[in-house]
Amino acid sequence: MKPVRLDPNHEPVSKSSEVAEIIIAATDAQVAEKGLKDDEKEADFRLSSDALNYHRVAWRLREEGAEPALLLGRLKGRLCEARGYEPEEFDAALVATANRARLPYGWTALDLARQRVELRPLRLLNPELEASRYARGIVGLAFYLQEIQGEEPILLPVDQVREILGAKKVVVAGTIQRLVALGLLEMTKAAYNTGSAREYRFRGVEGKDYVRRQKPLAEPLRLNPNPNTHAGE
Repeated sequence: MKPVRLDPNHEPVSKSSEVAEIIIAATDAQVAEKGLKDDEKEADFRLSSDALNYHRVAWRLREEGAEPALLLGRLKGRLCEARGYEPEEFDAALVATANRARLPYGWTALDLARQRVELRPLRLLNPELEASRYARGIVGLAFYLQEIQGEEPILLPVDQVREILGAKKVVVAGTIQRLVALGLLEMTKAAYNTGSAREYRFRGVEGKDYVRRQKPLAEPLRLNPNPNTHAGE
């Protein structure tokens, strides 16, 4: 399996033993934070957290194109050995937690949207928007964020989006306003203050505003063409 940096504080991993260490450390931190006083409840929470973190790691590896099937089979054995789980009880925990993962391990919704837009960028049918890398990037992020969030509103935090695009803050803000005016984005919560961001919904229509790519790119698109350059204000 190709190396994947699951945790920014660790080196990239490619072996089941390395992935198991990350899952165990993450679960142990969650158990400590939970602060359960009952040993039986703590053991149950540890098992379910290990299983959920397994699913989140598996999702992350699939999104990164790591083809993890063989590693995941070994990973189950590593976790069972380290924790003293019976294989049957861990398999049962995996079934119970199969639909609980909200995001891949180590990623926010914006991270996941970025990964997907770099592999499957949209083609915008408005020629002026298609010619703008800022518009293409923000529309792509909004589309995939809405896909992830379902019926819930999405967030497009300007400071984070500008880092992804390598753009100045005012350029991101202005492009978002333009997309709202064109109807591709709807601002559902305009109020903005500390701790509360503006909320949006993606309103683009397939075939009218954009076309989806059927196959992922062989070489991922880079939303920020100069990743080592700070965008400034």
